[in-house]
Amino acid sequence: MMPGKRKKQKIDLKIKRRNPINVLASLFTTISLYLGIASIFASIGSEFDKAAYFILLAIIFDSLDGTIAKMTNSVSEFGKQYDSLSDLVTFGVAPGILVFMAYLPEGFHLPVSPRTESIIGKTGSYMAIIYVICAALRLARFNTFETEKRDSFRGLPSPAAGGTLSAFVLFLNYFEPRLELHKLGPFAYYALGPMAVILALLMVSSVKYPKDRLKYFIFAPKPAFLTLAITAFVIAIIHYAMTTSVAIVLFPVMLAYVGFGLGDTLYQYLSATPEKEKETEKINKELLPKNL
Repeated sequence: MMPGKRKKQKIDLKIKRRNPINVLASLFTTISLYLGIASIFASIGSEFDKAAYFILLAIIFDSLDGTIAKMTNSVSEFGKQYDSLSDLVTFGVAPGILVFMAYLPEGFHLPVSPRTESIIGKTGSYMAIIYVICAALRLARFNTFETEKRDSFRGLPSPAAGGTLSAFVLFLNYFEPRLELHKLGPFAYYALGPMAVILALLMVSSVKYPKDRLKYFIFAPKPAFLTLAITAFVIAIIHYAMTTSVAIVLFPVMLAYVGFGLGDTLYQYLSATPEKEKETEKINKELLPKNL
C-alpha cells in the first residue's frame, strides 16, 4: 500500500471516530441509562413517583438516540448494542426494581423477602423477576430477528412496557391516597404486580406494534381503534385541564398504544384468509436470518 493512501486512511478513521453525530446519539443513550439508574435508586428509597418519572423521561432520550442515528445515517453496531444494554437497565431492571420494592415490608433491610400477608405479596418478587427476564428476551429477540424491512415490532417494545408500568404507578397514586409515604395504596398493591406480568407477556408475544407511531396510530389504523384511542386521549386531556396533573394523561396514552397493538392483531387474525396467511409466512421466512 502506498504511503499516501495509508495516511489518507488514518485521517478518514480519525474523522469517523470524531463524528459528532455518533457522539450525540450515544450521549442520549447515556442519559437514558443514567435516568434508569436514578430510577433504581429512587425505588430503593421508596420514592416510587420519582422512579416512575425517571423512566418516563428516559423514553424521550431513548427515542431521540435512534432517530438521530437514522436521520444522519450514522447507525453503528456499537450504538445498537449500547442502546440495547441501556434499554435493559432502564426499561427492564428499573421497572422490575420498582415492582419489587413496592412489595417490601415496612422497615426492610436487604436482602429481604416480599410481604407475606397476601398471595400477591408473596409473589411480588417473582413478578418483578418475570418482568426483567421477559424484557431481556424481548431485547435479545429484537437484536436477532428484527430488520429494517419490517414496519412493525413483534411484541411490545420494552420502552412502552416500562413507560406503561411507570404511568400506571402515577395513575394509581393520584387517585388512591397512599397509606404511608413509603407504600403504595391498597389497590395499587394488588394491581401493580399483575400489570407487570401482563406487560412482560406482551413483550415476548407475537402481537405486532407499529414502528412509526405517527403514521400507524393517526393516519392508517382501523377506525374503531382510532376512535377508542382518541376518546381516551380527549378524556385524559379534559381531566388534566381540570386537575393539572400529568399523571392523568400519561397512563391512558400509554394504554391506548398497548391496546392498539392487541386490537389490531386481533382484527388481522379474524380477517385473515388462508392466502394471506401463506403470504405472510413466506415474507417472515425471507426476513429471518438464514443462519438461524
